[in-house]
Amino acid sequence: MAKSVNIVMKKFHGVLCLDLVNEVFENKYKIVDLLGKGGMSTVYLAKDIKLQKFWAIKEVSANLNDTSKLKIDLLAETNILKKLDHPALPRIVDIIKRDKNLYIVMDFIDGISLDKFIHKKGAIDEKTVLDWAKQICDVLTYLHSQKPNPIIYRDMKPGNLMLTESGKIKLIDFGIAREYKKEVSKDTTYIGTRGYAAPEQYGDCQSDARTDIYSFGVTLYHMLTGRGPNDPPFELKPVRELNSSLSEGIEYIIEKSTRQDPSLRYQNVDEMLYDIKNIHKLNSNYKRQLMKKYIKVAASACLFIFSLFLIISGALGVKSESVNEYNNMIENGSKQNGDKAVDYYKQAVDKNSSNPKAYIKIISTYLENGEYDQSVDFIEANLKDKNSKLLKDNELLFQIGMAYFDDESYGKAYQYFNKIDNADISISEPLKYYKPVANALSKLDLKNKDKIVSSIKDLEKYIDSRSDVNYKVESYITLAELYRDNPQIFPENTDKEIEVLEKASSSLANKNNAILYAQLGQAYFDKASESKIEQDKYTLYLNKALDNYKNAIQMGSKVSNTYCQLGLIYKYLGNTNESKNTFEKETQVFSDDYKGYMELSLLEYDAQQAMPQEKRNYNDFVRYYNNTISKKYNENDVDFMTLKQEYSDLKNQGAIK
Repeated sequence: MAKSVNIVMKKFHGVLCLDLVNEVFENKYKIVDLLGKGGMSTVYLAKDIKLQKFWAIKEVSANLNDTSKLKIDLLAETNILKKLDHPALPRIVDIIKRDKNLYIVMDFIDGISLDKFIHKKGAIDEKTVLDWAKQICDVLTYLHSQKPNPIIYRDMKPGNLMLTESGKIKLIDFGIAREYKKEVSKDTTYIGTRGYAAPEQYGDCQSDARTDIYSFGVTLYHMLTGRGPNDPPFELKPVRELNSSLSEGIEYIIEKSTRQDPSLRYQNVDEMLYDIKNIHKLNSNYKRQLMKKYIKVAASACLFIFSLFLIISGALGVKSESVNEYNNMIENGSKQNGDKAVDYYKQAVDKNSSNPKAYIKIISTYLENGEYDQSVDFIEANLKDKNSKLLKDNELLFQIGMAYFDDESYGKAYQYFNKIDNADISISEPLKYYKPVANALSKLDLKNKDKIVSSIKDLEKYIDSRSDVNYKVESYITLAELYRDNPQIFPENTDKEIEVLEKASSSLANKNNAILYAQLGQAYFDKASESKIEQDKYTLYLNKALDNYKNAIQMGSKVSNTYCQLGLIYKYLGNTNESKNTFEKETQVFSDDYKGYMELSLLEYDAQQAMPQEKRNYNDFVRYYNNTISKKYNENDVDFMTLKQEYSDLKNQGAIK
């Protein structure tokens, strides 16, 4: 169990709350910082001591039910989230009960909330908002389609939407979400955020999907105007009155979403999404053009009949030429690597969007390069709305399933695996092993831990038996990530990760796989972190990590983290010169990245602090710091936060200007 809490109070945005920073929970999670304080909970940033991975820990006070007129189910958020599996939702990985409070450990979303983003940037352009809106529609559709009972979120607002560095929207804080049940006539709790909450949330009827649509409409209004519903003029005015450059279509969508009567709003998210995707059709100019088009149709009919004969006569020749061009694009792509290969395959998709071959090639290329996010982004953008014929191709379904599997979205992986029917042995055989693992991990019921372990062991045996080296190595990498990210199932997960990656390494004759060696380097680094109290083992594992990261760079690693980790290992081994050289190299190879300069700043700070005060010179530190902040940096990076504090301390001390 974790040590007892030192009860210290501090202010966060004017609110007094417990300061748990530096506390350790369950000998596993060290509280690093306070992320936020709301009416129902406090959220901390925590670091997994073993995995060196960041999590968010939400503290929910049991006193809520004593002090509030509302009866709050403390486990409501947990019970909802643990059943869900969607890339835009945080996963719950642990629940800790202590001092009558609940501490929910979940994914740390590394980004900025949209309310803060709007506060900094002001109103957001319509094109960006429409992109975000499509992402929000996707996650709301997922929630509303849950069986047997849809999930109604009930608290949509910019403060509960996180924007990641990659431009993805994540939905957080399910504290007041509920299941919609037909047999229930009204909500058990009247709650929501004033201005964003739909009228029915304060009435005697049950909230449903249309409730979320109302709040979504208000949220779109806030994004586009920079004004919330509680800002002057304290009402939702037609958005074009505030910004005439906005389209008629977006004004119509917001107006329809936010009607007081739920029966007059969009009745489901799919209806709203259709208008968002076809927003140009809601503009008056489009409607006028459409009418002109109808008038021309009759006149065109005769010409069409006459032209038909000419078209048919040339069609066979054109079709043959088109097929040859498509095949040439596929062949050219197969001769390239990485982005160059993908470019050829995308040209093939543009040439013939109904042929699954190019889609399969694009996804498999991304997966081979460990670009799991890109593979899922491509699928979400290009395949979710495609015709059913395309998504009946077994090979394409399997590749989509593997993309979600590698991205750890096991529920979606299982959905696509489950659509495969009457596949040939090249698909049915691996499917037999991946499908049960995806199903087990999508539910992650630790009561069935033995069943999960058994299905993963069967998968490993299957990979061991394969003769295709490339397939074997890619599969071992995926399996190693599975061990790494599930310590609750595999207590010695780092050892299992290393064992599997070493098998992958021994399978390679030419050792030419930068992704493999970077991952093996990280695994040995994690093992070193676990072995700090045993100096010999600590040094041994650091040196193994060092060798593998050097191999990854020699093999052409294109990831800045590979250089940064190598530099850190040199630093921990006491080789300051090599550490500095490595970070300098990172700044040259990745000129737009801030991390190399940040690490150089931290290194220089430590070097000066170790010197007698009269000999300290912080000129290089300041130079590196200025280079760091000149790049696009991540404000939530803990090392960056440390650097900012060090800079501030030196300035306050008068050591730097």
